Amino acid sequence: MYGSSGSITTTGIPSSLGLSTDGILYSGTGLAMVAVTGEPGDDGGWELTGVGAFPTTIGIKLWVRVPRGAYDTMTDEPVYSGVQEQGDVCWSATGTTIKFVVPPLPEGGPYDVYMETTDGVLTYTAVDMFSVVHRTHTTRKYQLRASWPPPRDVGPYDIDGEAYDG
Repeated sequence: MYGSSGSITTTGIPSSLGLSTDGILYSGTGLAMVAVTGEPGDDGGWELTGVGAFPTTIGIKLWVRVPRGAYDTMTDEPVYSGVQEQGDVCWSATGTTIKFVVPPLPEGGPYDVYMETTDGVLTYTAVDMFSVVHRTHTTRKYQLRASWPPPRDVGPYDIDGEAYDG
C-alpha cells in the first residue's frame, strides 16, 4: 500500500469492486445506459445526457430506434456529439454520463437507444429511454421570450400575459 490512504479511489458506482480511477482497470469494461435526462422536441437539435457506465478511452456511436414506414419497421437514426469535427462519435469524460444531440424525430416514444463502441467490441440497447414532444409555434415563441432578460420588449413572457380582446 502506498501513501497514507488505506483504500483505492473509485468512481462511486456501487458494486462489490467499484471501478478504479487509477487506470489499472480498463475504463471500457462496461457499456450501459440506465436513464436519459431531458425532454427533446420533435424539431431536433436537443442535447440530452445519458446516465450509466461508459468507457472514457474510446468513442461511442449512438442511434435512436424509431418506428417508420407502413409496418412500423425500426430504423436507426444516428445521434450526434454536438462537438465540432466529432460528428456522430460521442465521448464520455466521466465514465458515468455521456452527452449527445438528437436529430428531428417523430412525436411519441418512448424510444430505445442503441450504442456501440467505435471498435465494435461493446454494444448495448437501452430500452424506453426518452419520449419526444411536439413543439408548436406558441411553445417556441414563449420559450424564446422567456430566455431573454428585461428590458427586451418582445411581448409577454408567457401565455398568461397575453391580452385577448373579445
